[in-house]
Amino acid sequence: MANDLIVMTWNVENLFRPDDTDTTAAGTYAAKLTYLAGLICGTGANVVALQEIGSPAAADDLRTALGEPWQAVVSAHPDGRGIRVAVLARHTLTEEAQITALPQAGLPAVPDVDGDALTHLGRGAVQVHVDCGGHGLRLVTAHLKSKLLTYPGGRRYPLNEDERARGAGYALLRRTAEAVALRVHLNDVLAESAVNGQPGMPTILCGDLNDGRDAVTTVLLEGPADGDVHRPDKGDAVRLYNLGRRLPPARAYSRIYQGRGELIDHILATRDLQLRLVGIDSLVDDITSIGVSTRSREAAIVPDHAPVVARFTQP
Repeated sequence: MANDLIVMTWNVENLFRPDDTDTTAAGTYAAKLTYLAGLICGTGANVVALQEIGSPAAADDLRTALGEPWQAVVSAHPDGRGIRVAVLARHTLTEEAQITALPQAGLPAVPDVDGDALTHLGRGAVQVHVDCGGHGLRLVTAHLKSKLLTYPGGRRYPLNEDERARGAGYALLRRTAEAVALRVHLNDVLAESAVNGQPGMPTILCGDLNDGRDAVTTVLLEGPADGDVHRPDKGDAVRLYNLGRRLPPARAYSRIYQGRGELIDHILATRDLQLRLVGIDSLVDDITSIGVSTRSREAAIVPDHAPVVARFTQP
């Protein structure tokens, strides 16, 4: 068990380094770093994919709180709020790709609410290689478009119900285009490294996908369906398995929204890793229900998402 590979994905909710003059915010930030580092270390995680990192400096603060030998790779492509994804690991970590474009093989030119064609993910994804023994681990982390709606000109409210319906449709189109872009990227890298029709490198896609386990935008990331998980077939080279399907039923959620648990943080893995899975859990004990307003969250130490943690035996 001591040599197991433990992978975590966690939306840490607006981890921004505060202004040096704001002592109250600085105290909250320090307490949050202590909480995050303590929980990560408590799980024994080797690799942690993070979402809602406010800046490379914030990622470095968390890396420092974790101590040596932790390393970090941070996305260079945040959204308009400045949040981005990152990966921390207790092993040598190499950045392999900053994933930003909606490729021609995917769904390019999907419109946004202002009628402009989308060309890039709203928040860039990151691909890294983790030198954790054997061939190592390829990991991609992403944070897809949320269900929060905006309207022309950046409005947060609709002028009528037709516009509300269109806004919901545009949000879904963006999330779908982003999911397809990730799947197209993975098709390329998985097929290129395949050996005799099997995954050539253990690979994980994880992050805040902002949709449930059975949503189309989540399912399409799995790739070809598998009729028999224990029998190799020609789809294994590019197939991913959503490990959230093996969460304990009572803990199969990662956020509580208006009193309802929902699983929107996912870990998808190639067949070789799926067969080595020891267990998976969503550490929901500390999270509380959230609502539409985020004002009450400004001083929160515990993020609104629970970390999802998967443990694998070494090959």
